[in-house]
Amino acid sequence: MSRIKYLAVAALLLCGISASAQNTSVNTTGWQSVWFHWNPSKVKSDYAEFNNNKFNQLSLGYSRAFSVSRDLPLFVEGGLGVQYSYDKDTKVWNKAAIDKDPSVAPIYHTDKYRVLSAIAPAHVLYKWDIPSSKLSLMPFVGLNFRFDIVGRNRREAARIRDGAIQDFDKKSYDLYKDANDVTYDPETKAVISEYHHQGWDRFQWGWEFGAKLQYNNRFTVGLSWGRDFNDFAKNSKIRQRCITLEYNF
Repeated sequence: MSRIKYLAVAALLLCGISASAQNTSVNTTGWQSVWFHWNPSKVKSDYAEFNNNKFNQLSLGYSRAFSVSRDLPLFVEGGLGVQYSYDKDTKVWNKAAIDKDPSVAPIYHTDKYRVLSAIAPAHVLYKWDIPSSKLSLMPFVGLNFRFDIVGRNRREAARIRDGAIQDFDKKSYDLYKDANDVTYDPETKAVISEYHHQGWDRFQWGWEFGAKLQYNNRFTVGLSWGRDFNDFAKNSKIRQRCITLEYNF
């Protein structure tokens, strides 16, 4: 949290410096852009099995920025895009049994998440044209809205014995529907794992802030941080960083 506070203060200071350094000829022309986002994200959850899972999120979209002041280079930017999220997480289920008896064959359990979403970022930007250069610095703050269109998890369990992988259980389920998932040991028929999956929420929204660096009013790179306000699963939220590449026209 302290890092977030320092970055927010830095963004405000940049706005203050830019206001004093801006010349009388203020460029308030808006722009359009197409963009690519890479969002390395992390789950914060009350559930140990799910906490710190990492999603990779890739996004493509379109945005438009409008001037909101005649005297200041202040803009509101809104956009629409599509996002693909994926995660693969593997754990050893019977680690306690292996600790007691090293001859026990390990059972590996893998979750493979795939989610396709529509996203709508909305930002307020301040564009500071750096003197004697073709560069512009744009600190921003805003909201990001996400609606999950489709999402599935493929759960796999495999026993490894004598170097051979024995797949004995594969299941795929809709992330947005309640489901009971019970996995049995094929040798003993005992229940290895019994899991009740509560359907995820399709809609999430959260805050984000960061800064962009624009060259020649055309090419832009950016870095931002954000966090969801609401849970996508019970007591589970996503924190994310975002690296942005944009082409403006």
